[in-house]
Amino acid sequence: MSITKEKLIELLNMDLTKEYAAAIQYIQHAAVMTGAQFGDIIKELRIHANEEIGHAIVLADQIDFLGGVPSVDVSEIKTDKDNITMLKQDLAGEEDAIARYKLRVEQAEQLKEFALAQQLRTILAVEQEHAMDLQQALGK
Repeated sequence: MSITKEKLIELLNMDLTKEYAAAIQYIQHAAVMTGAQFGDIIKELRIHANEEIGHAIVLADQIDFLGGVPSVDVSEIKTDKDNITMLKQDLAGEEDAIARYKLRVEQAEQLKEFALAQQLRTILAVEQEHAMDLQQALGK
């Protein structure tokens, strides 16, 4: 499938709205999650939140560099009262991010935006680490 720079900017902006949402969701989940057995993952969720903010900054800079205007919209944020449900929501978000960033790397390379592709690979690697942390916490 052929991609244009304008379409890639649009897709990166959608990714940006999801990074904003992920950061907020992690902050909220870490704040409301309770139970000694969740202590380690609560600490990880706080780290994840900061890393998602970092991803948002990278995406915003790349969108600007490509000639776009970084979005200020926030995608859907999922909340729950149950710790396991929260972790499953977070894992689903990471799995979605992994799939999107794999595609985004290919799209950036198609446009010969190799520096962008490298930035996206770095984000992808961190998203995969997040998924592994969440899988471990869920006993998967």
